[in-house]
Amino acid sequence: MWSIQAISNSQPYTSEQWQKIDTLGQIVEQRLQGLGIGLTMGGEPTFISLDDYESPQWRIAALGEDKRQIAGQLLKRLANRFALGGGLLHYGLGKAYPGEITPRWALGYFWRKDGIQIWRDRALIAEEGKDYGHGRQEAEIFINALVGQLELNPDFVIRVYEVETEAVAGFVLPLLPIAKEGTFYWSSCRWIVPSDRLYLLRGNAPVGLRLPLREISWSEDLQAEAVLSVDDDSMTPCLASVESPANSIRIALSIEAKQGILRVFMPPFTSAKSFLDLIAAIENTAQETGFPVLIEGYPPPDHKKIGKFQITPDPGVIEVNIHPASTWDELVKITTILYDEARQCRLGTEKYMLDGRRISTGGGAHITIGGETIQESPLLRRPDLLRSLISYFQNHPSLSYLFSGQFVGPTSQSPRVDEARHESLYELEIAFSALQPGKEVPPEVVDRLLRHLLVDVTGNTHRTAFCIDKLFPTENPRTQLGLLELRAIAMPPNLEMRLLQMLLIRAMVAWFWESPYTKPLIRWGTTLHDRFMLPHFIGEDLKVVLADLQEAGYPFEFDWFEPFFEFRFPLYGEIAREGIQLELRQAIEPWHVLGEEIANGGVARYVDDSLERIQVKLRGAMGNSPNRNAFSSRYVVTCNGYPVPLISTGVAGEYVGGVRFRARQYASMLHPAIDSHSPLTFEIVDTWEGRSLGGCTYSVNPPDGKPYHTFPTNSSQAQTRVAERFIANPPAIATIKALPLQLNPEYPLTLDLRRV
Repeated sequence: MWSIQAISNSQPYTSEQWQKIDTLGQIVEQRLQGLGIGLTMGGEPTFISLDDYESPQWRIAALGEDKRQIAGQLLKRLANRFALGGGLLHYGLGKAYPGEITPRWALGYFWRKDGIQIWRDRALIAEEGKDYGHGRQEAEIFINALVGQLELNPDFVIRVYEVETEAVAGFVLPLLPIAKEGTFYWSSCRWIVPSDRLYLLRGNAPVGLRLPLREISWSEDLQAEAVLSVDDDSMTPCLASVESPANSIRIALSIEAKQGILRVFMPPFTSAKSFLDLIAAIENTAQETGFPVLIEGYPPPDHKKIGKFQITPDPGVIEVNIHPASTWDELVKITTILYDEARQCRLGTEKYMLDGRRISTGGGAHITIGGETIQESPLLRRPDLLRSLISYFQNHPSLSYLFSGQFVGPTSQSPRVDEARHESLYELEIAFSALQPGKEVPPEVVDRLLRHLLVDVTGNTHRTAFCIDKLFPTENPRTQLGLLELRAIAMPPNLEMRLLQMLLIRAMVAWFWESPYTKPLIRWGTTLHDRFMLPHFIGEDLKVVLADLQEAGYPFEFDWFEPFFEFRFPLYGEIAREGIQLELRQAIEPWHVLGEEIANGGVARYVDDSLERIQVKLRGAMGNSPNRNAFSSRYVVTCNGYPVPLISTGVAGEYVGGVRFRARQYASMLHPAIDSHSPLTFEIVDTWEGRSLGGCTYSVNPPDGKPYHTFPTNSSQAQTRVAERFIANPPAIATIKALPLQLNPEYPLTLDLRRV
């Protein structure tokens, strides 16, 4: 059993609580193993700098020099700590995004699960930032030696030039493994180009990304890559100098020298075997020449025998796509190592807003589930499991909102299936009729059934709470991985909280494997963005979820989730007057993505985060009905003079409601004519006596009215900012007559100050 050790500054659980959680993890694991589910679980946690809260790279920008350097440090530390010997450090390409000239970087570590080494000698991988003094001459020596390793014609090596300087930028070798007369071998060809020189496209990207491929007249009979098994040793070099026809190979390896380091750019192969064989030849060449190299370019294709983890940049964060675990103990070990090494690199899991509120990294912490191979994926072996998960999350909004980030709602990056499109539930029920328990459904049918329903409002299949992009997309065999990605999960501040999230999903998989969940989908309507925006009702719903799990044999305790509530819904302040307590707590406010606008020479769509919501809870208000459907009658809480709709929680004297208000103004937002409602003044009114019991004031800005300009750097500064914006007020002297309560039938639990 892997022993977890505290690595964060604040611990959410006592040792006794964690022991219970870990014991439950073992219970769930035994059940998963006993049922033969074969579940694997990975994730994509995100981290931010512990030392820099101000620069764009750690707030809004995806790229940044420090971010790239720290990611490189983390890559090496994780590779060493996981002790996955014989792996390859790869400094390659990630995703390409609209408006960005080149793909973002993706640092990866790849290893063979069967123990065979991909790269034998780590000393032959160059260290980033170290100047080896290598230049064009060493690059030419290296590529000629590589040609010799592959027994190809050296005449196929092409010098490439910079347009501006006419200088040699690097060397290119068209390269492809092909089959000829039953023999597989590496092949190259001549590239016939329009001029006597091959000039690169302008820019500072690697040579491999700047090849002017559109300027070359390609052969009508292009060579096809020979796709072999990773274990197939029939790949042999061509002993004779046989070349492929000119311009018949469109991909190429390139090598260049930058900052004194030789950099080899890997071409995009379809076959993992091709990648591995070429890497072996490159290492042999590095050993022969004595030149360490950095491996750049395209990563190896996904393969069941190749493990990997990758580190990539996202706006404001570093994302670690960690390798999946097959057991609870392995999951605890991997997650603990990741958090530990991230902290050693001065990376953290939380930050503070300008006003002092403690929040997540701003990035996600998506959870992926699947199997060791696509054939073993529980989601494809039992597609009704996918139906159960979708249905249960839809029935229980707490699972969508408790673990989410600040940005939720129809236009967020992970909307619920019933937030994105109103007709989705009707269509989803039709799809579910084909996903009956015990019924075999081909993987491609599962994809077609759900692909066009698990989408956002624009039809984007990735930006949704349940993403099946990597399940079995029929149009993209490379991403047919049997994986489901749960995206409505933000980065929790602690390792233990992260593990509890994942344990909750593991328990649900075990439960639904034995007892498929087939209850009807619920038409929540506007209740979703009214009742379930308040932490009280999210807590009540979660209690039902945990009761279901307890009945299924998985004894989760509600106390374990209290750290999530304190993190997601921080307390703003509370007062006590004559035995009555008034509490203000952050609630959820869905934000809208606005229409297209011209910005920076392009088109942008801004997120309107000008609105916020507060939960108002009143305790000890005796004299009112405890009926759950009754609104407070004797004791009223007003906000800026207007009654808050407080409904009974079912506990005598306890009532709860919400206030929606404009917190700030922007140049672009909905309803620009409505000013900020801050400060919010709350008053407890005894309507029988016509008097005030006192109240409080909550401000978005500090008491002097001047906005904060720098972010808090520690918890003390943050707590001071939160505390100074909440002020307790004495009772008003004059007789008070509260305005009549006006309920909005669509949002009966919310006072929207924009409509008063």
